[in-house]
Amino acid sequence: MISDAAQVAAVYTSGGVVAFLLAAAFFRQPLARAIDRWKGANLGKDRSIDLSGTAQVEAQKNAPPPETERLPVPAPEPGAPLPALPPPSPVYAPIEADLRRRIEQAVPGPLDVQMAWAVRIAVAAQVEANHEQTYRLIFGSQIHALKQLNTLGPLTLRQAREIFNITALRNYPETFKDDDFPAWSGYLVNRGLVTLEPGDPTDDTKAFLTPLGKDFLHFLVGRGLPEYKWG
Repeated sequence: MISDAAQVAAVYTSGGVVAFLLAAAFFRQPLARAIDRWKGANLGKDRSIDLSGTAQVEAQKNAPPPETERLPVPAPEPGAPLPALPPPSPVYAPIEADLRRRIEQAVPGPLDVQMAWAVRIAVAAQVEANHEQTYRLIFGSQIHALKQLNTLGPLTLRQAREIFNITALRNYPETFKDDDFPAWSGYLVNRGLVTLEPGDPTDDTKAFLTPLGKDFLHFLVGRGLPEYKWG
């Protein structure tokens, strides 16, 4: 037997995958315009923290890298192949018809065109969700460093440390210590916003803003989020 979720998602043949991805985008609740700067970070199941002072530094150290969302694409149970079409249902039929109409209006063209746009919509939504998670924990000094990389180009780790000293260590001595630089810079690398040139890191190792890092800066502007955060 195929689960009810699989039957609903498989609107028609392989187009069911397209329908599911587009449905996820169509019915996705609008994301909040502003994110609480201090609370709500999640470090795992049933673990949350108050983002203030050294707690936020520790939260960054434990923050996982962005993960690709595992979309629940329709799949049969072991040993049961997915049928060409889902079985008739008086409950699902009117909803499926409305969804199919909306998909065809929003994405006209052959199935491969619909699939391409469906995948792009799903990926864009996932990237934005990852940006929101990054913004919850990022410090204002780290955003400043990203903007410097975007404006000036690659910086050495020595130059990055100078930014850390001037913007974080000097202004927030009660929170940051001199040996916090590896964690401060490591968060930007861990979240995929910055990359280092290959080799063992030295003071002369160059740091580069990644395409994801540029997109994060565009995300801040597009969503009207403050760049001048605490820290």
